[in-house]
Amino acid sequence: MPRALLTVLAAFAAIAFAAHAADQMEAPKEMTVLTVTGEIGNTNRGAFDSDKDSLFSRLNIAFDRAFAFDRPMLLRLKQGRVVAKTTELGRDAVFTGPLLKEVLAAVGAAPAKLSVVAVNNYEGWLAPEDIDGSDWILALEVDGAPLGLGQQGPIWLINTRAADFKPDDTQHAHWVWAVFYMRVGD
Repeated sequence: MPRALLTVLAAFAAIAFAAHAADQMEAPKEMTVLTVTGEIGNTNRGAFDSDKDSLFSRLNIAFDRAFAFDRPMLLRLKQGRVVAKTTELGRDAVFTGPLLKEVLAAVGAAPAKLSVVAVNNYEGWLAPEDIDGSDWILALEVDGAPLGLGQQGPIWLINTRAADFKPDDTQHAHWVWAVFYMRVGD
């Protein structure tokens, strides 16, 4: 009898785990603001669809599977706060949004190069050691106000960095704004 009870309990635990995993992989209920593809273990949407994914098509981005986030999904992740002075704002500002590490963990990302793409097809990138060694966030707000399209939004990849840091022409570790897409791996 105890063995049968253990089997039943194990089955219920497996069902509960599967239900929890399915809940974690739910599709966005609101407008998708970020799509992550590449070397990821978790997905919640299918392949690129040339009829529906017109921006991806225009930017020559295709994928077999992806994870799509809406704003509420990103807000449910552990949030970070970065105070930085940007050229665009010209002053110190408080940026808030999910920690990049949390977003990558949610999609089961491999430790690989991360390409971050803006709506105008500007692309920056980070190496795994960049991500591990800093406080990168995907800012959704600046000084408490949501970042909108045309205002460096919907997402701004940003971190605190040394005052003497000078971005180079390789687009490595740049603060990319108007982010809508990230690719894990090459």
